[in-house]
Amino acid sequence: MTLVRNTAVALAVAALAATASTASAAPVHVLRDGEVKVVSDPYLPAGEPQLPPTLASPAPAAHRGAAARAAAKRVTVTRALRTLRDEGAITPEDYRARARTWAEAKQSLRKLTGRREVELGAIVRSTEALASSGGLTAGRLPVVFEIVARNREWWTTGSLLAYGARARFTGSRIVWQSYPGNGLQPQWLGTFGEANAFWRSKKRGALRQLLDEAVALASPRAGGIAWESFFAFSGAPPVWVSALSQGTGIQALSRGSQLLERPDLLEAAKAALGVFATDAPEGVRVPTKAGAHYLIYSTNERLRVLNGFLQSLNGLFDYSDISGDPDGLRLFEAGDAQARVEVPQYDTGEWSLYEGSRESDLGYHQLVRQFLENLCERTAVDVYCATATEFEEQETRPPVLRIRTTRGRTKAPVPVEFSLSKISTVSLYVNDVPIASARLGRGTHTLTWAGRRKAGDVNVRLDATDLAGNKASVAKIVTLRRK
Repeated sequence: MTLVRNTAVALAVAALAATASTASAAPVHVLRDGEVKVVSDPYLPAGEPQLPPTLASPAPAAHRGAAARAAAKRVTVTRALRTLRDEGAITPEDYRARARTWAEAKQSLRKLTGRREVELGAIVRSTEALASSGGLTAGRLPVVFEIVARNREWWTTGSLLAYGARARFTGSRIVWQSYPGNGLQPQWLGTFGEANAFWRSKKRGALRQLLDEAVALASPRAGGIAWESFFAFSGAPPVWVSALSQGTGIQALSRGSQLLERPDLLEAAKAALGVFATDAPEGVRVPTKAGAHYLIYSTNERLRVLNGFLQSLNGLFDYSDISGDPDGLRLFEAGDAQARVEVPQYDTGEWSLYEGSRESDLGYHQLVRQFLENLCERTAVDVYCATATEFEEQETRPPVLRIRTTRGRTKAPVPVEFSLSKISTVSLYVNDVPIASARLGRGTHTLTWAGRRKAGDVNVRLDATDLAGNKASVAKIVTLRRK
């Protein structure tokens, strides 16, 4: 296929919903001179609609074993820095600055207790593991030591943060996020989402600062550059890169290059294509019969999240449209071909699927619809347009319930079996008395009534409310018999 060439006006209209960002303001904790102030940032995208389902799960056994073997090598961070200096990969001045940052972090850690010790300790241990595995390369030093320095600053002077809380440091535009047990981490999707908001509002100074900072913290990867993450997350061991944040970064850099008249930013966007051209886990590409799927987490090939894949295509489209680069076009077309195959597989007929099996949270359902609408505006491809419309209609469609149980026994629990069309909260009533309630996914389920001694008919009712607030109710007479 070929790109639908939009005019500048049409592209700007399509971009109004081109990322996870919304027009509403989001709270961010800003650290200034040892004090934290929560401010409302009108340009910052909202956080994840829900906690990732595997966030609390331990790292895969293979990763834990690899980490243990790496630690056994006892390659310290200081030794890794010294080796880089001796090999000429970094200057003596750079070595001294990094070694000082590291020494200060370890010194501060010894003085901390409780949650602060846990968070900074996690950063210290992950950096040590990276050094022991040979992953502390010269190209990663800027971002790794930014993570070390910022976590030391926050956990020695800042406030405690809940999961998902966004943070920022005075003088910097990079967005950070709290991942309890993993400290503060750069939130690249939030960072580039804010860049897109600056682009829409033509805030040139803020956009320039943010993009320059982001490029300076990119790491060499897959023959180009990438915005890497150095902690285990959602079943993905470190070091991973996301097609979702990488595609949004490419999009923001491309737009910024036009608004700021900065060809170097378009060059950075081109360098960031490398992970899309490279197979996982080094890149995000998974070759398919139709083309390629781009992973939301490069080190978890089994997790195929539709919203992340679709937004990466929006980013690749915009880069190709702005740059005219045939390499970007080929990457978009490979993903587009696969997305046309995949999108129908994520539609149950009543709701969207998050990663191919579980139904989406309401926020993710709306997010994937938004990304489909963006692709529809860019390409006019029917599967994107029709599915976006269908997902919107599903937000107003009530769930469908069918009670299958018709009889039960006296003096015994009575399982009430029923089918449910979409994820909902279902409540069971017997003769208008509330019995049980649970949030359930589509399929066949059972809620159990304790029963009674007397034979005869009872009125069984199920009420259901889906994630969008649509309600449904169904009732049936169930006959209790002594035998």
